[in-house]
Amino acid sequence: MIRGRELTTGTVIDVARLTGCYQDPDGSPPCTQWAQPQPGLWHLEVSDVQALALPIPGRGQLGLWPPSEDLVAQVLQQLPDLRQ
Repeated sequence: MIRGRELTTGTVIDVARLTGCYQDPDGSPPCTQWAQPQPGLWHLEVSDVQALALPIPGRGQLGLWPPSEDLVAQVLQQLPDLRQ
């Protein structure tokens, strides 16, 4: 549950700008308490995180994936300042 709502897997609750990614060197401790200590995993750096007032059902995929045009339209309804 997030914000008092029970959500299905893949629900979009925030949007963020991806600013970078990196891998920790093998054998090094995790870079943050949230990092998974497994070799080969990528860590994402983000900024400009904005919460959506209303969660939007997504595609239910793990990792990065391109959003559908419909999903983008739904996000822009809630966050019109994201238009470029």
